[in-house]
Formats: sequence, structure tokens, C-alpha cells
Amino acid sequence: MKLRRVQIICLALSCMIYIGFLLSFLNSLSLLTLGCGVLMGIGFLLTIMLGLPKDDAEEDFDFDEYGYDSLADDDRESVGQSDDQPRDRVHVNSLIDQLAERREDLEAAQSDIKSKDEEIERLNKKIDDSKVELTEVQQQKQFLEEKVAALENSLKEARESNAGSEGKNGYETILPEAKDDTPIVINIGEAAKKAADDLKDAAEKAGITIRTVSTDATLMVKASPVMIDVLFKNIIDNAIKYMSSEGTLQITISRIEEELFIVMKDNGKGLAADETEHIFELNFQGSNRISGNGLGLAQARAIVEYYGGMIYARSNVGSGMGIYIHLPSAM
Repeated sequence: MKLRRVQIICLALSCMIYIGFLLSFLNSLSLLTLGCGVLMGIGFLLTIMLGLPKDDAEEDFDFDEYGYDSLADDDRESVGQSDDQPRDRVHVNSLIDQLAERREDLEAAQSDIKSKDEEIERLNKKIDDSKVELTEVQQQKQFLEEKVAALENSLKEARESNAGSEGKNGYETILPEAKDDTPIVINIGEAAKKAADDLKDAAEKAGITIRTVSTDATLMVKASPVMIDVLFKNIIDNAIKYMSSEGTLQITISRIEEELFIVMKDNGKGLAADETEHIFELNFQGSNRISGNGLGLAQARAIVEYYGGMIYARSNVGSGMGIYIHLPSAM
């Protein structure tokens, strides 16, 4: 801009001087006239300069100082802005890169959150399954506790019944006579098998199979061998008489803590529950009575109680008869 103004000033001065000399030559004017012409030209020049607009942005940037004298105005303006554009472009690219990184971080965080949610869902499912299993276990436990309580009540009732007026002393008179009833330690499993073998012919004739099972080969009881033999034979003989059809008598012997537990269960016709309560009473005849004096089971009870044990029965019509015996273990 400074270059243009200097050019205009020089051009205007040259024109004024030329006009002044021209007027002086043509009109033979005096030097005073020439001076007036020059002053008029300077005034005209000042008027033109004062009327020119001033551009602050162009005034601040001196093209002459940096050697841009030959550049056009538009070229100079573009040169003045060229330094800012690369910097802006770099800044924008940097922002784009930062946004891309933030987006990747956000996607990674979302993926991690999704994985955590899936893991929580799996854990919740496992917890729900465990709750169901726990409920089932608790129900099974409750069922078993009820069964145990019922069995304990049955045992208590049997003990109370055995402790009644028809207890040990009341049955001593029907105990079998033995030349030598001194108690000795005997194998209860072998004693049961011997009694079953002795009655095998009668059982086969009635179509009944006798099976003996012992959970331990060394289950011992201290008692008279004769009395234990009578105990088993009386119960086996009673089963053969009252089953009234082909079937099986299962004798199972096991140990429960300090006691021997003997189960003699047949699959015959059975007996009503209210009658079963009385089968160990002397001379009892049930609704299914046949020939006999009713001594066999009463004598079996007397033998069990004589050795400090307990005997009871469970039956229903059509479900067979089960006789259960507890005897003190000798080992």
C-alpha cells in the first residue's frame, strides 16, 4: 500500500510541474503564476491522498520489507494468510485423531460392560439353580426326618408294649427248655441259615423260598444256641403256615450301632394293622387263623425279651408280614 501512495505522489507532482511549466510557456505567465499552479497541484494532491481509504490489515504487513514488491494485491493477501492455514489443518487433524481414540476407548468400555453383564447373568442363573437344588435337598431332609421320627415313635410304642404286664417275667414260663442254656457268643447269621435249612423241606412243599442275607459275616450275639434256633424256627414256621401261597421269605441281618437288626419279611397276604398289634400275645388267633395253639410268636417274643431285645411286627392286608427284631450285639 505504501508503494502505491508513493507512486501516486510522484505522478501528481510530475503532472503539476508539467502543467505549471506548460501554462507558463503558453501564456508567458510570471513565476508567481507558476508558483500558484504548483501550490494548486499540491493541494489537489493532498485532497486525493486524504480521500484514499486506509486498510489497517494491509498497513500492518509491509510487503516491501520481505521483497514482495512485484506481487499483486490478491497475491499478497493470499501470502499473508498462508502461514495460518497449515497450522489450522494440523490442529483439525489432531482433534480428529483424538476423537477417534476416544471412540475406540468408548467401544472397548462398552464391550467390557457387556461382558460383565453376561457374566452377572450367568452367576444369577447359577444362584437360581442352586436355590432350586437347595430347596429339593431341604424337602428330602424334611421327608427323611419325618420318616425317622415315625420309626422312633414305632420303636417307642413297641418298647412300652414290651414293658407292660406281659413283659419278660410274664413270658418266662413259655421259654423253651434246654439242657444247657448257658449263653455263649454265636454267629447270628449262621444260626438263621441253620434254622432255614432245617425247615427247607416244609417251605418247598408250600412253594416258599427262604433267603438269608447278612451284611457282615461276624455279626455276633451272646445267647443260648437252642433259644436262638427256636426263635428263628418259630417265625419261619409261622410264615409258612400263613402265607397260604407261593412266595418268598427274606431274612436280612445287619448292625445298627450296638444292636443287631433282624428283618423277616414275606410277600404273603398279610394281616390287618389292628390285628398285627396282637400277634405276639399268647393264644392270639387272627381272622386268618388256622390250626395251632398260638404259642410260636409269643415264645419268640419271650426269647427276644429274655436277652434284652425287642420284637414288633408291621403288616397290612395284601402287603405281606414283616417282623423286626433288635438284639444286643456281642461285638
